[in-house]
Amino acid sequence: MAGQRIGIVHPGQMGIVVAVSAHHGGNEVFWASEGRSAATRERASNAGLQDAGTLAKLCEFCPVMVSVCPPEFAEQMAEQVARHSYQGTYVDANAISPERAQRIAQGLKESGARFVDGGIIGPPATKRGQTWLYLAGEYAAEIAPYFSRGPIEVEVLAGAVGRASALKMCFAGYSKGSIALACSVLAAAQQLEVLDDLKRQWARSGPSLPGLEREVSRAAPKAWRFSGEMHEIAATFQSAGMPAEFHQAAEEIFRRLESFKGREEPCVKDVLDTLLK
Repeated sequence: MAGQRIGIVHPGQMGIVVAVSAHHGGNEVFWASEGRSAATRERASNAGLQDAGTLAKLCEFCPVMVSVCPPEFAEQMAEQVARHSYQGTYVDANAISPERAQRIAQGLKESGARFVDGGIIGPPATKRGQTWLYLAGEYAAEIAPYFSRGPIEVEVLAGAVGRASALKMCFAGYSKGSIALACSVLAAAQQLEVLDDLKRQWARSGPSLPGLEREVSRAAPKAWRFSGEMHEIAATFQSAGMPAEFHQAAEEIFRRLESFKGREEPCVKDVLDTLLK
């Protein structure tokens, strides 16, 4: 497949991974620096992204656009692209509910764009076999080859827009929801002065405590991103006929940890103290 001009509308840590994958596939990858932070500018420069300057120019230059941003900004970003009468293919790879993906797709379709539903599962990867980009919708198979030669694995799901988002919501509902549950249990045990007793019993018959504490520590600096994701998962579960309250509580757990953003991984005690403040 011949190289394409691809725009990355939010080159954060995961957006850069998508950009690198596109670049490895022989594509030209662009971004728009207008209004972005120095850290984002440095990240984009280090990854070899070309600067279109503004979102308007990005829409003009790039027949394919990819959005990877915090879920609470997904619709806003798509609306900004739609206002520029974008006529290319827009890939929304954000952690959003299937219903939100379908709503964004409709808005972009009305402006003349094509839409691909995406979901990313895994960490910001540097090698293959760690992170998957799932794509769904009418144009998914057409878009997939652009990202298939980099550090992410690409898989096309059969069916309509919403399936990739649904898979992401269900996967994260367990993987990140279970971390929120662990945070809650450990914090409650500390407050009730039975934390050491709980750890002793878990050593006899329970989860691996070192592994659990490692997950809690790793999650704290990313909690600011997880809270919005829990909101989307709650909405997804509710639409599927399942209770939303568990992930609404998880949203609150991660919101209490947002002060760890940008910091090194804290010790578990600091995480629990922060939860209990």
